[in-house]
Amino acid sequence: MTKTNGYFLTLSLAMLSFTHSEFSFCQSYAPEPGVAGSTAIHKDSLAITRWADQLTVNRGYKDIQQPELGLAAYGLDLDGIGIADNIVVSLGDGGSATANFSNPIQNEDGPDFAIFENGFSDHYMELAYVEVSSNGIDYTRFQSISEIPTDVQIDNFTFSDCRYVHNLAGKYRVYFGTPFDLSDLEGSPGLDLNHIISIRIIDVIGCIAPDFSSYDSEGNTINDPYPTNFDSGGFDLDAIGIMNSLDLSIEENKVTAGIFPNPVTNILYLKGFTNDKKYIVNPMGALVLDFFGDSANVGELRPGIYYLKQASQIIKFIKN
Repeated sequence: MTKTNGYFLTLSLAMLSFTHSEFSFCQSYAPEPGVAGSTAIHKDSLAITRWADQLTVNRGYKDIQQPELGLAAYGLDLDGIGIADNIVVSLGDGGSATANFSNPIQNEDGPDFAIFENGFSDHYMELAYVEVSSNGIDYTRFQSISEIPTDVQIDNFTFSDCRYVHNLAGKYRVYFGTPFDLSDLEGSPGLDLNHIISIRIIDVIGCIAPDFSSYDSEGNTINDPYPTNFDSGGFDLDAIGIMNSLDLSIEENKVTAGIFPNPVTNILYLKGFTNDKKYIVNPMGALVLDFFGDSANVGELRPGIYYLKQASQIIKFIKN
């Protein structure tokens, strides 16, 4: 549901009376942005190399139990592309959005893409399934888990807790993307993890009534705000950020810029970069080093995968 209209602003004030003390804090998964252990990807993360620029939306109902109300109608398809900017397209109950990529996404260490919703606050979550395809026809869904209690229906006046949720888009608030790692789909029949050309996002119908429920991969009912029976109902897609894709491979970047040695132990040397500042980030997009010049001392970095960035130049390297 879009968090920018006047109706929702009224609801927001009511929800602010809820505090974290009302939760049991026994949840299993990553916490909200800014808390140790969070996996949230900020829209300005240097790990994001590009944004989805093609999207087709298939709207769902404002309320699946009242089809006479019609379909969700807030936003346009193009509002779900480009950088996350809190301008969204609403999917409605069970609606979907499919993004296609001319430069395939590939599986590397860490998250490979992130999906941005526009939740106005931590722990207010409108959720969606995420699927990928390497041929544009057959889709494989990420295994999702929801431990959100189902004894009471969540509505527009109710918070949950993002630590109940894993591998469902919408886990994090506006400007923070939920990351997805293609390694989670290793061994999926017919899926080429290094040639993902489509991502499909499907709204979770958060109704706990059995005839209309959505379920996680373990068969648990998913409880999220329901009903959201207005134009901006359902999951609100803001953007899809891509971290790893074939057009940003090491070999292609060596045409205009290079680094050596790779893997590196202490001093990383650069070739073909400008004199402006360079940045080194980890696979989660966190800045670990910035510098000027044609070399960098990376001896104190932990062993692992890193990215060197300057403007549109992006090169992956390994620290021994």
